[in-house]
Amino acid sequence: MSVICAGAALWDVIAVAPKPAPRGADQAGSVIRRPGGVACNIALALRCELVAVIGNDPDGQALSAAIGLPGLIVANGATDNYIAVEDPSGLVAAIASCDLLEREAHRVIDRIAGEHTPVILDGNLPGAALARLTANMPADLRLVPASPSKTARLHPLIAAGAALYCNQIEGQAMTGHADPADAARALCAQGAAFAIVTDGPRPASFCRDSTVLTQMPPPAQGQITGAGDAFVAGHVRASLSGASDADALSAALQSAADHINGISS
Repeated sequence: MSVICAGAALWDVIAVAPKPAPRGADQAGSVIRRPGGVACNIALALRCELVAVIGNDPDGQALSAAIGLPGLIVANGATDNYIAVEDPSGLVAAIASCDLLEREAHRVIDRIAGEHTPVILDGNLPGAALARLTANMPADLRLVPASPSKTARLHPLIAAGAALYCNQIEGQAMTGHADPADAARALCAQGAAFAIVTDGPRPASFCRDSTVLTQMPPPAQGQITGAGDAFVAGHVRASLSGASDADALSAALQSAADHINGISS
């Protein structure tokens, strides 16, 4: 697919406890390591160019081989990492170390500035680097915040007309509205080309101009890390293939559910 994903590519280390994981207690479970990062996950689903920074260390070499996509930037330093803990209730805690990406973010921005191909950009880049992009925006820029703490840095790009995919917590952080439909509407009022606000197993809302669509996700139970990225990939694939807004939202919700349920796309 003719799309560029830009942002984080790192190693995900995910610990899954089969029982509730109380704070401070050791817990039996499973630990896996796999390629991750918002931009990386979406690019792997779409099999497209990935503009991301990896280190010149053994972890970076292994990550590049595992990803197998064009566009990776190699820099001096340690490859970034993400660690998450999940239990039956969902995500317990997560920490992302994106030091290398933050240091080399200008190289990512230089690659995507003024791009005519649709660009999916995650919010792991520093605010100063993202602000540079407002002067030379890609023609079709779609943002994914990556976490509530990184939403504020996206406001200049939204005001300049970028589209946005976010979850309920991120949407509330950006608009003050707890309801996904209200948050999506407010994001469009701020300038977003369109906005989608998801809310886990609860209804997701899409807004373009002042029109809001709301749909219920399919049933899903399983590992949630990466589900939001699967949602974005599903929506990008459908929308760029000519699907209506309603059908693209349905496709995105199904992609997220398939990911959680362990169904390969």
